[in-house]
Amino acid sequence: MDSGSDESESSDSESESEDSSDESNSEDETKDEVEVEKINDEPEIQQDHDTKFSSIISRFNKSIAKPKQDEEESEESDDQTEKHELIPLPQPELPRDQRLSRALTNNSLNWLANPQYIKTDSTKPFNEFDISPKILKNLQDLGFDNAFATQIKTLDLLLPEINNKLNPNSIKGDLLVNASTGSGKTLAYTIPIIQSLQNRIVPKLRCIILVPTKPLINQVYKTLISISKGIDLNIVTLGKTDLNLQDEHLKLKTNVPDIIVSTPGRLVDHLNLQSIELKNLQWCIIDEADRLLNQSFQDWSNVLIKNLNSINEGNNLSKIYKPNLIKMIFSATLTTDSGKLSNLNFHNPRLIIVNNEESILQNDKIFTLPSQLSEHVVKLSSSSSSHKPLYLLKLLESLQFPHNVLIFTKSNESTLRLSRLLSLISNKLQIPLIISNINSSQSRSEKSKLLTQFAKGEIHILISTDLISRGIDILTIQHVVNYDLPNSSREYVHRVGRTARANNKGDAYNFLIGKGEQNFWNKFNLDINRGDNEISEIELQDIDSMKDAYVESLGELEKEVFATN
Repeated sequence: MDSGSDESESSDSESESEDSSDESNSEDETKDEVEVEKINDEPEIQQDHDTKFSSIISRFNKSIAKPKQDEEESEESDDQTEKHELIPLPQPELPRDQRLSRALTNNSLNWLANPQYIKTDSTKPFNEFDISPKILKNLQDLGFDNAFATQIKTLDLLLPEINNKLNPNSIKGDLLVNASTGSGKTLAYTIPIIQSLQNRIVPKLRCIILVPTKPLINQVYKTLISISKGIDLNIVTLGKTDLNLQDEHLKLKTNVPDIIVSTPGRLVDHLNLQSIELKNLQWCIIDEADRLLNQSFQDWSNVLIKNLNSINEGNNLSKIYKPNLIKMIFSATLTTDSGKLSNLNFHNPRLIIVNNEESILQNDKIFTLPSQLSEHVVKLSSSSSSHKPLYLLKLLESLQFPHNVLIFTKSNESTLRLSRLLSLISNKLQIPLIISNINSSQSRSEKSKLLTQFAKGEIHILISTDLISRGIDILTIQHVVNYDLPNSSREYVHRVGRTARANNKGDAYNFLIGKGEQNFWNKFNLDINRGDNEISEIELQDIDSMKDAYVESLGELEKEVFATN
């Protein structure tokens, strides 16, 4: 083959150009000349053909030659391989893949569709449970004779497993409990915890309880102390006192707790400082789980699970996936989002729903209201919105005993303004009401004092933001008023859950201004399961007699605002 076979593709194109020019010879040439040209052109055509396709053929030859070369190298490599007898090969420790571990622990979410139900009005005497005499006496001293639905189902499942002396590691799986606020969730987990730890000899961290707020830390701590009276347990709170992080670290190192009650953020701080060890942990309680799982808190869930998993590194699979640890998740608005729940690495999870009606909503949340709660709406036109405080006062006046009323507004400023305005109007109309407000701008001691006065009845009406819509357990609250609607059905459930607690009756009143708020109300009510309960509408009339006092009070409030500014 001539040198044209090694030329580039650009040379080939030039040859094609030359060929086309040869073919354009004029037709007036003689026949002999044409025949001579044909004879002389034949080898040139063959040469052009070779030039045109030689590069393609060359690449093809190289491509088929490479597999042969690879096969030869592979055969040489096989010849050099050292041969051994057939013996078992050493295996790496399992599992290394966290996705595998999660799949083994919680390989499906079918359990979400198969909950265990219990009716909200169920009761059972505590003395019918296999509870230790000390705990039973403490319950009776506190006035707790009968267990409510949440406590019944939880104790029925856990006590036989806890009291199994033949197999101390007989816990069958984690628990998720969907129950309304005020249904006795705190006792539902404190009783099993104290029952399981009452005979401990050496203090070791065996229980962590996570809650979203500092007030709830105090509430849970008091319950634990009361139930464990006469039982030697070291119960510690984190982040509630004035101790800084380093002082808490030293305290945890020198005085090992049995039970820790904390917010997630503070717990993460101490895990990072290695203030505590989790190798003996038996209980992990997550209260108000919907709120905790929807907020990162320094990525607390992943940090906690990572620390728990690190304890089992190097152990075999059976030890990892039959843990002594039980996780208990409590919420009034339990999320069933697989992504959020899977972060907690459940072991054989069991779902309990405290509800009269066996139904699960088709969205990703379950909303439950107290069975003893009565709901009402007050619908006002947009043109009546300027007189909204008067309609509120008219509602309060219509209540036979307008005491123990909790009113929710949308902002700190609203609580201050509405509280002062209602006080001015009620004084002018000689309505004997003691009204105050609570919001995030106040100090912890101020808020604690106000809540104590409200619980004792020294304050009749307390106006608040969503600050106390969670975790405040005041059994004397009879009425909740949503002066401003909450932003979601979840927040609504927590607001109205401040009343109708512990099977007591309670009322919730909702102000709806114009069609916009009424449509919003109708929309988020689709997410709430009320069972057979219905919502009543209240009509408030005859506010004309209050208008003069209202106008005067507005003037005084305006002067006070300008004076402070």
